[in-house]
Amino acid sequence: MVLYDKIIVIDIEATCWETKEETLLNQREIIEIGVCKLILSTGKIENKQSFYIKPEVSQVSSFCSQLTGITNEKLQIEGTSLEKALKKINSKYSVKYRTFAGYGDFDQEILEQECKAKAIENPFRNDYLNIKTLFNLVYLQEKPQGLLKELELIGESFEGKNHNGADDAYNAAKLLHKILQR
Repeated sequence: MVLYDKIIVIDIEATCWETKEETLLNQREIIEIGVCKLILSTGKIENKQSFYIKPEVSQVSSFCSQLTGITNEKLQIEGTSLEKALKKINSKYSVKYRTFAGYGDFDQEILEQECKAKAIENPFRNDYLNIKTLFNLVYLQEKPQGLLKELELIGESFEGKNHNGADDAYNAAKLLHKILQR
């Protein structure tokens, strides 16, 4: 049974590198999943949280740390396995019963790829809402402007720190609510 009163909005941060060459030499892994719930009837956003994941084969580069604020040390202290993080998310947010959304294709794609590669059950449903695509369709944009610019276009400001999973998920939920109101 699917429940349509709330949408789970996610944002994933993954290991990354500054150059194309470094990216080709390394394996990208999820290091943070930001999650929140958008209550459709009110537009209220609740349960904003970050889940930190210890990468198994890659390290957080200094470029990635500057971008996200996440360090290898932070992940050793606060991180858990992807499997445990997904179980906690499913337990807290009941994701198997709800539609989920993210800004762009990256979040869904990397989650599917990493779950498959690590033989982990992906608790998220297959009905994914791409907020970037929805925005362009509803607001008749020729090409994506980016989350910060699109919030600005609808009269909203970005709250928090860009490239923080929980803050990005929260702001994507704000954008999604405005799209659905239109």
